Amino acid sequence: MTPRRSPLLGLAALLLASAAVLAQPAVPPPGLPRSAPITAPKLTKPVDPATADSKALDAASLKADDPKGLLDYLRQRTLSDADLSKIQAVIKRLGSDDFEDRLKAAVEVERFGPAAVGPLRSAATSDPDYEIAFQAGECLRRMEKVPHTAVAAATVRALARSKPPETAKVLLAFLPLADDNTVGAAIRDALKAVAVRGGKAEPALVAALTDPVAERRAAAAVALIEGGPSKERVRVPDAYAKVRAAAKAEADVEARFRMLYSLLRTAHEPEAVGLLIDAIPELPRGRLWQAEDYLLQLAGQAAPRVVLGKSKESLTRARDAWKKWWTKAETDTDLGKFAYTPRVTGKTLLVLMDYRGYSTGAVVELGPDLKERWRIVGLAAPMDAQYLPDGTLAIAEHNSNRVTIRDTAGRTLATRTIGGQNRIYGNPQQVQVLSNGNLLVTCRNVIVEFKKGKDEEVARYVRNNYDIHAACRLPDGTTLVLSQNGPNHGIFLDAKGKELPDRKLKTGTPYYQAHIARSGPDRVLLTELNQVVEYDLKKNEPVWKRAVNQPRSVQRLPNGNTLVVEANPNRLVEFTPDGEEVWSYKPDEMQVFRAYRR
Repeated sequence: MTPRRSPLLGLAALLLASAAVLAQPAVPPPGLPRSAPITAPKLTKPVDPATADSKALDAASLKADDPKGLLDYLRQRTLSDADLSKIQAVIKRLGSDDFEDRLKAAVEVERFGPAAVGPLRSAATSDPDYEIAFQAGECLRRMEKVPHTAVAAATVRALARSKPPETAKVLLAFLPLADDNTVGAAIRDALKAVAVRGGKAEPALVAALTDPVAERRAAAAVALIEGGPSKERVRVPDAYAKVRAAAKAEADVEARFRMLYSLLRTAHEPEAVGLLIDAIPELPRGRLWQAEDYLLQLAGQAAPRVVLGKSKESLTRARDAWKKWWTKAETDTDLGKFAYTPRVTGKTLLVLMDYRGYSTGAVVELGPDLKERWRIVGLAAPMDAQYLPDGTLAIAEHNSNRVTIRDTAGRTLATRTIGGQNRIYGNPQQVQVLSNGNLLVTCRNVIVEFKKGKDEEVARYVRNNYDIHAACRLPDGTTLVLSQNGPNHGIFLDAKGKELPDRKLKTGTPYYQAHIARSGPDRVLLTELNQVVEYDLKKNEPVWKRAVNQPRSVQRLPNGNTLVVEANPNRLVEFTPDGEEVWSYKPDEMQVFRAYRR
């Protein structure tokens, strides 16, 4: 739907945007050096989680040792279906064609107080009408004198520790209204903590197995399965038959997957294998990735050679092939002895850049349903991002001369400055988290290795002609560098960052926004001008290739397929080893630079 704004709001936004553009120093296009002044990002000192929770509760005049107050806070924010419908109806009026009606709707929704925070946040982040999303965000900004999201999460965690009798009932009621994924995850964890009372299943969880809301049914089932000792297959025997029955009868595909996946991973339930296979044609793509990962590991060499393709017919054929395999394998399979190690979470990390302005971009994570889980904005032309072991991200901001370390809320926790006091401007374009915790940063003219957790260089390699396209540290400690110039575009560095004159890799012409990814102990994938190529480094020759229009990013997936980002058209695409396209995704906004399936 076309966004609608009042003339005054539109004029004000235009004036502010013009002023901001005039105030910015000139920035060259990505890939070129820049000498403009650099403004250091504001660092946010990491806060101890317990301290953060305490401050959040203080802001709402709550106390961790007051269970009644904590439960009442969540009750006040829990809406009946009728009240939720009223609030949602008012929120829809935020997109009214009548400017005065939009203003009235904003006043009305804010009168609901904290109860409106969840619905408003949902509208602000996911409503397809841009005007509704914008106005909902503005209402939140005015309302949230108390940081309700942080308060809700802190409240849930405090209840998980104290476990007052009404905890499960109150948390289940509030779950569909959770402010965001963080609060929802905290609730699901807390439900596991209170799932057993006096050796018996928590009655509220058992009752929720037949709740009208699928999200509650799934959370209750998972809480009754998980959370016990690691060797305990059936956590709550008195409820196990009901959990199995609930999973078998579940109509909502997302809830069914979560129940079955939990039964497989924790309870090693054989019946769940067949049920998961039956669900294949209906599963959302991210859940398909997880289901395929489980089945491939379970079947091993006996796995059927099938593709989870784009069409319903392809998925139906895959289901039938897996059913045929399980019919033969079930009798001889002991799930209790199957050590499953998930290689896929169903999530996708995207690095986006907006070419309409040289200093804008975002890092986004999509969930298994391909909907946005969180977004980091205000980045200076991001070209790459990698998760660090603690869950933060190292983001290569091409126009900032540094890599920023941020949490998923976007707070800058630390920086890694290219060149230090020597002011070597590098245009960071690729980051790699090394096995020893160090960070390898590849720039147009320099490759720098930073010491684990510090803004301290361990090694540096410089090329003054700005022709570095990509680099990747290999298992043997050497670094493969893809350069623009020379007869051999692939050169190698030793552990100290010195060129190895006798070792080269002859490749095709690299695309200037190139990417290198490891695909095996002695193999790498390279993005060349109009193709992705896999090289055997021992044989020093290509072993696989696929024509791709201006590839920017490449990843070999656990199922053997290859995930590629194409610059034109702007999309992600997954290919089988034979080159069959089985999945694609096109962002609604900006250009996608990197994509990583997790």
